Amino acid sequence: MKKILTAVAMAGTLLMGCAAVGAMDSTTLLNNPDRYRVVSTQPDGVVYVDMDSIKSMQTRDFPNSIENISCTLYVEKYNSTLDAMAFQQNQVIRQINEYSATLHGNKRDNTYDLKAELQQVYSPQGEAKEISIDTIQFKNIKDMFVNTHRLAALPKQ
Repeated sequence: MKKILTAVAMAGTLLMGCAAVGAMDSTTLLNNPDRYRVVSTQPDGVVYVDMDSIKSMQTRDFPNSIENISCTLYVEKYNSTLDAMAFQQNQVIRQINEYSATLHGNKRDNTYDLKAELQQVYSPQGEAKEISIDTIQFKNIKDMFVNTHRLAALPKQ
């Protein structure tokens, strides 16, 4: 009985630790370039991919014409007003959006698609915020696909 209670207590502790680790802040994105890599810059922010979340699948036909890549994306969204005061007070980033994303590339037809579902919104300091309607429009999807494809080919650390 004691073993069961100990196992349940340990599992609960691990789950609570995992929930606390889930928060994302700007410092973590910037200080871990091996794990969080920039794959695109948008007019209103920067897109990072979580290297630990990349899963890639290609067809076997020549020359691997269809590929799907699933990953977690983090988008640092800039404040709408970027003036000298925003830079001085370190208020350039307004929020961080976390997406569960799938990139699809058909290299034969030269078509690329991104399906991104908003999972969570964080403040730049890492506090979870209320999720509202997502208004981000991803630009340069082909470039994002190519960059993520190259990162997926890297050997795991």
